[in-house]
Amino acid sequence: MVRIRRLIAALTLALAGLPLCAGAQALQRLTVQSFTLSSDTATPHVDVPFHLVVTLHVRENIGSIGNIELPLLASLDLLGDERQINAAPGGSTYREIISVTAHTPGALAIAPAVLQAVDARDGHAKQYSTNGLSLKVVGSPSTAPLLNVSQGASVGWAFAWVGIWIVVIGATIAVVVAIARRGATADVRNAPPVVDEAPPLPPRTLEDQLRDALLVLRADPQRLTAVGVRGAVWRAIGADEGETLSAVLRLHQAGAEPMRTLLIALERAAFTYDADLPNAIEDACVALEHAIE
Repeated sequence: MVRIRRLIAALTLALAGLPLCAGAQALQRLTVQSFTLSSDTATPHVDVPFHLVVTLHVRENIGSIGNIELPLLASLDLLGDERQINAAPGGSTYREIISVTAHTPGALAIAPAVLQAVDARDGHAKQYSTNGLSLKVVGSPSTAPLLNVSQGASVGWAFAWVGIWIVVIGATIAVVVAIARRGATADVRNAPPVVDEAPPLPPRTLEDQLRDALLVLRADPQRLTAVGVRGAVWRAIGADEGETLSAVLRLHQAGAEPMRTLLIALERAAFTYDADLPNAIEDACVALEHAIE
């Protein structure tokens, strides 16, 4: 116990010696036009991967985006993420696709992502936030074998002591980091998700949703993702996921090309046999590209 106390004291002194300006970063000058957080499903299933998408559009033509802080995903398993940025004469669009898994059914609240940047309109440092998300995780959690009572009691006490010291060390680190961050960003002002004087954001179009679906399927080309993208496209054109493909094809938005070809390609990618799956997913991505053009 004495050695542990000495270790904590030494760690605290070492962290306290860090310069408070270590976390400071130069903020980019940006004209933020939209900053959103979305999910490829509103009802993820227990132990089934799904995707969160952070989308930022700025007026400037840039090659990278810094100082974006993702929401804390403590209740989810993070499987990986992919970042893309498309620069064009009209501005740049940054997208980050985060693959996650939930293990507990019930309501799931995801906090907004945050961006710190200098507003190119007035030269002031500001903090921008996306919308938050409210999802509902469905299904039953997987069960694991239980320890017997005597083993559980002894192991439980051991882990309890370890947990106490981890909490103490973690709290010390958190305090030092918070002080450093506060010193680095004390002059950052809070701003609404859309900068003052920016035009009102248009509603998300079908093309926007198809573009996100393509990014998700390219980033994670497997059957579960294809099933999720198929459901997202069906919802985007007003179809019920319980309907058959033939019924969906009779809808007004589904009867014409290239949407008809896209729906057939997604159906194949979702339900084809394993040997055909890579080709089916590639054909679905090509169909999505044609539908976006």
